[in-house]
Amino acid sequence: MNQLLSLFALTLISLSAAAQTKSETTPPAIVSLIEGITGKDFKPDTAYATLSKEDVDILTKEPVANWSLPQPSGDQMMYQNLVVGEKSYRLVIIKQPQISLPTAMLLRYPTAQSKPETIARGTLSPKEPQKAK
Repeated sequence: MNQLLSLFALTLISLSAAAQTKSETTPPAIVSLIEGITGKDFKPDTAYATLSKEDVDILTKEPVANWSLPQPSGDQMMYQNLVVGEKSYRLVIIKQPQISLPTAMLLRYPTAQSKPETIARGTLSPKEPQKAK
C-alpha cells in the first residue's frame, strides 16, 4: 500500500513539473526585438507569459533607440529598460562563467508596483556573418 501511495505521489509531482515546463513558442517579433537590441542571435528555449496584442504592438513599434543603455549589475549581469506609459519591459542578460553563451530574459512589469512576469528566455550567440551573393 505504501509503495502504491509513493508511486501515486511521484506521478503527481512529475505531471505538475511537466505542466510547469510546458511552454508556448516565442513570437518571431519578440525574437527579432531581442536580436535588434543585443546585436546577437537569440535562440528562445522558453516562453512563459502570454503576450497580449497590446504588448506585441508596443514592443514591435517602439524603436530600439527608446530602450535604455545597457546598465551593468554586478560582473555577470546587465539590463536595459523600456517604459511606455505605466507598462515597462526589461531585457536582462546574464553571463555565467561556467556557461559559454549568455542567457537573455525579457520581463514585463504591468504596473510600477507589480512583480515582473517573464515573457521569454533563451541563449544569445554571436551572429554569423552574411555571405555575399
